[in-house]
Amino acid sequence: MAVIEVIQGEQRTKIFTEPEEGNNLLELLTENGLNIAAPCGGKGICGKCRVKILTEGFGGTEDYQLACSIIVDRDLIVEIPEQNKEDAIIMTSSQSDIPLNPSLKKLYMELTPPSIEDQICDVERIEQKIVPAKVSNNQIIADIPDILRFNDFKVTAVLYYDDIVEIEPGDTESINYGIAIDVGTTTIVGFLINLNTGEEIGIYSSLNPQSPYGADVMTRIDYTMTKAEGLSLLGQLLRDEINRMIHHFCYQYKISSQNIYEIVFVGNTVMMHILAGFPVKNIAVSPFVPVVCRRLELLSRDLELDICKQGRVVILPMISSYVGADTVAAILSCGLHRSSKIALLIDIGTNGEIALGNSDGILACSTAAGPAFEGASIECGLGGVFGAINRVYIGEDIDYTTIGGVSPKGICGSGIVDAVAQMLRSGLLDKTGRLISPEEAAGKLPADLSDRIVLKDNNPAIILTSPYKDGSKEIYISQRDIREVQLAKGAIRAGIEVLMKAKGVSYDDISNVYLAGGFGNYIDYRHAMDIGLIPKEFSGKVIGIGNGAGAGAKMALLSKDMIEEADIIKEMTDYIELSSMADFQTYFVDYMSF
Repeated sequence: MAVIEVIQGEQRTKIFTEPEEGNNLLELLTENGLNIAAPCGGKGICGKCRVKILTEGFGGTEDYQLACSIIVDRDLIVEIPEQNKEDAIIMTSSQSDIPLNPSLKKLYMELTPPSIEDQICDVERIEQKIVPAKVSNNQIIADIPDILRFNDFKVTAVLYYDDIVEIEPGDTESINYGIAIDVGTTTIVGFLINLNTGEEIGIYSSLNPQSPYGADVMTRIDYTMTKAEGLSLLGQLLRDEINRMIHHFCYQYKISSQNIYEIVFVGNTVMMHILAGFPVKNIAVSPFVPVVCRRLELLSRDLELDICKQGRVVILPMISSYVGADTVAAILSCGLHRSSKIALLIDIGTNGEIALGNSDGILACSTAAGPAFEGASIECGLGGVFGAINRVYIGEDIDYTTIGGVSPKGICGSGIVDAVAQMLRSGLLDKTGRLISPEEAAGKLPADLSDRIVLKDNNPAIILTSPYKDGSKEIYISQRDIREVQLAKGAIRAGIEVLMKAKGVSYDDISNVYLAGGFGNYIDYRHAMDIGLIPKEFSGKVIGIGNGAGAGAKMALLSKDMIEEADIIKEMTDYIELSSMADFQTYFVDYMSF
């Protein structure tokens, strides 16, 4: 038996394991609830799962090592660098004004008690009051006699379409809640909604707890394939976080979880499959086939979600393995599918989804952009969280702002785009993506700026913040980070060009460009155009829609008409597999440079 003593700030944890099993340290830490950043899923690529081994004779105690590279074969004392919690920023969303027509409604009834002259059975007495609704659940049927008689036949029916999902004592018609949830690969955002009024009561956001098992969907799919309980674990992590959201809403707004009757979910296809417990292994290999893409309606109890026992869980339809319900919801929220004018939707998150079209039809694709713009593949990168540098200004020196105005903890996608665009303008970076050396900088740039060019692993990097400049932690952009940005922006731009060619439209034919997601919340569109991420021809056409997926989820929760529209969007959207398009590689190479 080996004992691993883990030190993380003031927390001390002991882990017991059998050394002959050759357990990987990263796996042991995550399995025991000690989350540590590992965007690459433990493949030794990202360099973020750093720990310090304090045990004498284990490779020295001064330098950090990667937890994923350490095989536990003895007792160890492990120090995990204390990290500030990356509280997810709440992404704004604004759904269109729509008539309130939720799938879930409540109806108060004062029924006539039975008598010798009126011997109609209890269930039929209720059903006759609300034709054509029916009670289909046996447990509800069994409970109805006592509920009626203990409450003088004054009860409230909870209806999901024409299905009576609950009979409640007395008049509870005014207490009716639902939640719309956008499950992203990096963040989860939920909205508590009053289904009687349409009012948004509260918002909850958090990091996706699956992050320690990989920054993108491919590493998480790989985890479900290589670990016997991988799919079950990732699904349980997700459902546990949803229950934390539910309990937060109930505590914060003094409501009962049993008065939350419906949850509408959107997210990429992999996240929705994992949520529902469906295998994702076939999504990762050609021909990339998911288990299901149609809209799903499940019972809350089947997913172990702590709302009304007979509550409904709706997962909006998905288009393909890599264009999910979040894209359908974003299209719904911006109305692209209703307009005769051609519009482009770009959702740049951990994955890059793009849709192009109008009411005559839509083409969609997903780019293998990697998680650069979510910060996961950037050495000092963060998602759109408090403390992330989201604006960078380069003149004779460097200045910046952070989300929330707090001390910097890292840099997010919009900050990376700002920085790269201004590095190009200032001469720090050439069009091939090469960052100049410290020697070159000393001869051509202002002293304060040239002093920020250093070597990291024998390659140039630019220091944005450091203890020497402003007392904050060292945050920098490396040559490797620049290459990651080039790969991501090249893939996204190539996806745009492929869709335009397939649709037979020019830049002038596109009336609006909708930019969705957390990245779209903060990005400076001019800088995105400067680096070639967005075509300059779209100047004046870009509209940020914030969390379009979350907005679409709210619309579906508030109106069953919007749920039907989501189904229509799925049917009118054709998916293009970029890996099968010869033009994609050509465009990708062309747009790699700045």
